[in-house]
Parts: sequence; structure tokens; C-alpha cells
Amino acid sequence: MEQRIVCFDLETGGLDPKRHPIIQLAAIAVTEEFEVPETIEIKIQFDEKKASADALRKNHYHPGLWASVGKEPQEAAREFAAFLKRHATCPMLSAKGQPFNVAQLAAHNSAFDGPFLSTWYERLGIYLPAKRLVLCTMQLAMWQFLGVEQGPRSFKLQDLCEHFGIRFDAAKAHDALGDVTATVELFRAMAKRDAGESLAAERPPG
Repeated sequence: MEQRIVCFDLETGGLDPKRHPIIQLAAIAVTEEFEVPETIEIKIQFDEKKASADALRKNHYHPGLWASVGKEPQEAAREFAAFLKRHATCPMLSAKGQPFNVAQLAAHNSAFDGPFLSTWYERLGIYLPAKRLVLCTMQLAMWQFLGVEQGPRSFKLQDLCEHFGIRFDAAKAHDALGDVTATVELFRAMAKRDAGESLAAERPPG
């Protein structure tokens, strides 16, 4: 099977993965050529008492919408795990030496999304079929622009998209599907930039 990466984004009811709920999850599976075989978006039901009111306002929470289409956490976690299994291309070995595959995840600021996701699955008692090492487009950008004078204003998703000329609807910021769509476009743009610099380095002078 061709290698795939699953870019994902979470919207949460706060900053502490041990206390605050995940309220929305979206992911896009991409191939090595950045084709998109599948996308998923899930709104997750949660206890509002366990969420920050400021976080809910920031993340476009609408009680009526969540009541209508939101899924119970167990159902949502199993649905996302099934999505990951469909795009699991990273070979692993079990403790007994049996081969199996897991998904490779990527996110913008994976230091936040990665622990939140793994903590959520551990709390629910559901297996997360993905590598715990999550690729990070923010860190990739920091490496690409290391020592560059005319880089982006910051390494926030919106500012990086602006730098690369990627359309980013600020009104939809902190919507999981909108943010992960922008993350995929940013990933694609940085891959093209990296490939262009590699070709330039290989090209003989004159």
C-alpha cells in the first residue's frame, strides 16, 4: 500500500487534556502526492460543566447543533479509529513479533493535539491505531525558515498560510475541518518549497 499521512485537528473545551473534553475532530488522509482519498469530521457530545466558556466561544460551539449531530465519545473514538485503520501504512511489530500497521498522524502544533488525542483514547479505554510520534507542520516550518530573514510573521497556522498564499478564512479559524484543510495545504506548500530548494542545490552552477 502507498504511504499515507493522516492530518488531523482537534477543537477542545480547554487546554488540559486530563480535564477538558474534545468537542470536535476532523482529519484528512493524504497520499505521497497529496491526493485526498478520505476526509472525516465529527462533533462530539460532552459535559459543558467540564469545558471553559471561553474555549467554547472560540471554537464555534453551538449547543443545538451539537445536540443534533454530536456523537457520544465512545462512538466518535471508534469511528475515528476505523478511519485510521483504513489509512494505516506504518509497519509495526507486536510484542510477539506479529506484523501490523498503524497510521502516521500529522498536525499543526502537534505538541497540543497529539497528547490530547492519546489521553482521550486512554481515558475511553479504546486502542488508538496510530504512531505516538506525531508529525508537526509548525516544527517543519520552523526548520524551513531557520535563519531566513524574510520569513512568516509567526508560525501560527493563519500566518503561515498567508506567507504561502494559501486561502485562510479567519472566521472559520478554530473549526476542526477548516483548520485541518489549511494544514494539508500548508503541508503541500512546504513540501513543494523543500523539493524546489533540493533541486536548486543539486543544479550545477552556470
